[in-house]
Amino acid sequence: MSIKNCLNQGVDKAQQGDYQGAIEKFNQVLRLEPNHLKAYYNRGLARYDLGDYKEAIEDFNQALRLQPDYLAACNNRGNAYHSVGEYHRALEDFNQAIELNPNFSIGYISRGLVRFDMKDFPEAIADYDRALRIDPNLAEAYNNRGMARFQMGDSSGAIEDFNQALEIEPNLVEAYNNRGLARFEVGDSKGAIEDFKLALAMDSSLAELYYNRAFARCSQGDRKGAVEDYDRTLGINPNDAEAYNNRGNACALMGDNQGAIENYTQAIEINPHKANAYYNRGLTHYAVGNHHRAIADFDLALKLNPDYAAAYNNRGLVLRDKGDIQQALEDFNQALRLNPNLAEAYVSRGLGRSDLGDKQGAIEDFNYALQLNPNDARTYNSRGFARYRMGDNQQAIEDFNQALLLNPNLSAAYLNRGLARFHLGDRLGGIEDINYALHINPTNIPANWQMSINLTNTFFSQRSNINPTLTEA
Repeated sequence: MSIKNCLNQGVDKAQQGDYQGAIEKFNQVLRLEPNHLKAYYNRGLARYDLGDYKEAIEDFNQALRLQPDYLAACNNRGNAYHSVGEYHRALEDFNQAIELNPNFSIGYISRGLVRFDMKDFPEAIADYDRALRIDPNLAEAYNNRGMARFQMGDSSGAIEDFNQALEIEPNLVEAYNNRGLARFEVGDSKGAIEDFKLALAMDSSLAELYYNRAFARCSQGDRKGAVEDYDRTLGINPNDAEAYNNRGNACALMGDNQGAIENYTQAIEINPHKANAYYNRGLTHYAVGNHHRAIADFDLALKLNPDYAAAYNNRGLVLRDKGDIQQALEDFNQALRLNPNLAEAYVSRGLGRSDLGDKQGAIEDFNYALQLNPNDARTYNSRGFARYRMGDNQQAIEDFNQALLLNPNLSAAYLNRGLARFHLGDRLGGIEDINYALHINPTNIPANWQMSINLTNTFFSQRSNINPTLTEA
């Protein structure tokens, strides 16, 4: 067989996806002609496609030894260096390729990808701009520039780029996926779900698409749909710890605490170093009243991540419920040292200070929490409770009013306002509020309190609340 025929057969095998068969043909060529340029280059491509990047680099080295200005070999060696994480060598190769041909648009795209992975997003965008000046119809360049803009926080600009990419190439699955991510970021969950649906219609084998759609569905309140998508994600990739963790979050939001715990446990079995899975399982154990296991999980989360402010805060809440107020305060203080803007930790510390009789300290913490999160009805309710305890009934009522403006179904705020009104002599208003609190949540208040002669001595504070925000992957 002639060298030419053998080389062509290798190329045909590579085009059919038989890379190992292609390599055997190129080996035959090189045995017959040890300095055959195309054989080294094509064998390098086949090895690259098999993921054998180091051997591919060696083949491209040989091709460049034989022809130093071989632009394609230079560019593909850069791709191989990129794949093994040798970013600076990759940049050298792409720089050389661009020097060989300043209008080599693929070289700019390749260099942009490396700069993206190096988190040099402005320079990555500059490379994609150059590629698009050379060829305005490069969908890949628009898609990649969109991702760089997304990483820089310019979600609207990213969406414009993804739109342009899809105008050029309407079946570009990654552009639909990326536009879905950007739409989700700007609050368009419905549009995001539609993009993920379109991408899945083109390729239903990508676990990432189901995973992303699940996230968007959960944000829309479609927890059942989210669980179904996580099921599909795990059907494709059964070792995806993040999918188990997030499916656990969806189960928890649906009230399926046992299902949530099982999912977090599975995530931990796959990745024993996943701190947020321990944290989420701790939240769920706390929700079902298992304080011992909740503390154990928060301890493990903090062992893995000592800077986990939310874990300190929620461990403190469990300790408070167990009556260990001083230890709880230490956890709240540590949470705030780690994250001085963690509003819920100020609320938690305020509750602890109130427990110890430090009403003024409690109010100061609630004030600071409300500066950080002015729309938290529970914090207004808690501050109202502290003000009531200090005898400032009028300001307490103002806080309960604000709590009810923010959450008209907060039964504790109605009860507390009723008791404050009763204390100020407004018995009819007090009874009206307490009756409405019972109407909203009859199981939350013992029935005999309605007509209790000790009504003014009974007051509902905010119960210790675990942080309701589950952490995603």
